[in-house]
Amino acid sequence: MHTKLPKYLNFTRIADKGGEIQGKWPISELPRLKELLVNDAGEVEVEMKLGRQGKFRYVTGTIAGMLAVTCQRCMQPMDLPLNTEFKLALVQTEEQADQLPDEFEPLLADEDKISVPDLLEEEMLLAIPLVALHDTDCSDYLLEQKKWQAENESVQEKKNPFSVLKDLI
Repeated sequence: MHTKLPKYLNFTRIADKGGEIQGKWPISELPRLKELLVNDAGEVEVEMKLGRQGKFRYVTGTIAGMLAVTCQRCMQPMDLPLNTEFKLALVQTEEQADQLPDEFEPLLADEDKISVPDLLEEEMLLAIPLVALHDTDCSDYLLEQKKWQAENESVQEKKNPFSVLKDLI
């Protein structure tokens, strides 16, 4: 059963014991992510596994949910399925980050407590495509817009009744 995740976790303690955490987090409580969305309804499901590999503590997991973004082709709202995985190793210095195995990204943490929403938000921001587009061709909307524009232009281009006089000169 998925419940709301705690705001802060003592990653060091949990990683030393080895543990798994599952839960949900409301999109409305992720302020930087909300700025990119059409609306902030819904929540994301999160699964995290914490442990140790050698001298490094790590957190791996997945974030899944549906985000409401704007299609950059037709500028209409669209649902963007999000399903991203992450592998992070907790480090306190850049030297430790340089020593990480290639499979891990560094998670710089000065304290034992890590903000769960900050972690989720960072990973989700990285997972959103730079240019979100509908999977299917959304050109129906664009064709409708072109048709509407053409109709309006034809109304504006009514023939001038005096244009016949131009030909007589």
